[in-house]
Amino acid sequence: MKKLIVIFSIIIIGLTASWYFDIWNKPVEAIDELIGHNYDYAHKIYFRTDPDRNYTININDNLNEFDGGILNKKEILTDSIVHVFTWDYPNHKKSIWVGQTEKMESQVIDAIRYSNNVEF
Repeated sequence: MKKLIVIFSIIIIGLTASWYFDIWNKPVEAIDELIGHNYDYAHKIYFRTDPDRNYTININDNLNEFDGGILNKKEILTDSIVHVFTWDYPNHKKSIWVGQTEKMESQVIDAIRYSNNVEF
């Protein structure tokens, strides 16, 4: 019985450490299942909550490193204004960039998941 308690305790500690240190994910990774969908899909189906933060950028202005990745998708945008939405989780964040394209008015242009300790 003592061995079973020790094994169970080790498993619980291991699972908790895996979750806390987020070892199963890369520091920054794309959320491919969101790219190309509209904002309503991301908001209502994927996240199911309101974002914790949002702001607007103009892709013709000087962008910081965090927002600069959107320039790779500049050719599909029909407007220079892009909205950035971020959801906070205990050990990571998820951000999406939403802009107007020929395909739709509020298309998710880029989406990433990144650890809290990542600096851009």
